[in-house]
Amino acid sequence: MRGTSSTSLREVTQRSQDLLRGDDVSLSQVAEDLFGAADAIDSSNQLVRMLSDGGRPAEVKQSVARSLFEGRVSPGALSVILEIVGRRWSEQEDVLDALEQLGVEALLEQATREGVLEQVEEELFQISRVIDESGELTGALDDAREHPEQRAGIVSRLLEGRVHPLTLALARRAVGRRTDVKPARRLLGFAEFASARRRRLLAIVRSARQLTPEQQSRLSSILTRIYGREVQTNFELDEDVVGGLRVQVGDDLYDATVLARLAQARSRLVA
Repeated sequence: MRGTSSTSLREVTQRSQDLLRGDDVSLSQVAEDLFGAADAIDSSNQLVRMLSDGGRPAEVKQSVARSLFEGRVSPGALSVILEIVGRRWSEQEDVLDALEQLGVEALLEQATREGVLEQVEEELFQISRVIDESGELTGALDDAREHPEQRAGIVSRLLEGRVHPLTLALARRAVGRRTDVKPARRLLGFAEFASARRRRLLAIVRSARQLTPEQQSRLSSILTRIYGREVQTNFELDEDVVGGLRVQVGDDLYDATVLARLAQARSRLVA
């Protein structure tokens, strides 16, 4: 994505991290719902045009999306859908791509939480290679091009019990979307998303009170500038952090709490 779409995707990705945080959120369900929403919207050219129309007020597009999906998808997925359709996009397809990418990110976040992200990444690379090197498998997937469920079924029969369930969910999506991009290339793209996620720095920000979305965005931008690459920022509440922030990035600790400043002052006085 470029231009306006790139900005919108970056903003909605940051916002989704806040919306989907919490142990009670099923990220696998959110991903399934986002994939389903993308397919439902894609089934109607009129709906795609309307929800990607930058000239329509965000509230109008969100109202349409709410009427379509409220009660049919999980609350977390609905929040992400409303965030996406409320943004401006350069191309119609970018709305569909954003829904899919946020679904992929949800599954990769689940892999991160389970400590299997590297395994999922490697399995996706291997599956891509197997499909690319097998004329028979490539032909079977090409023959079922107009029938996404058949494609997904082929992949399920091939992989079930042989790869991690999260890998299987990503592989089914990679082959199951109607697109001109070859299944092997889409699998490789998903693997590259996982690889990029593993290269990101992780920052854990603890504060006594919830930071506003603007404060969170500003802090994330500051950390990205400091480290010269993307920093995935997780925000946590901690009652022991009094009047400030404690930021952990890898081995680096930025402690700006009141207690830390008092301790520093006390040390200087003693010295």
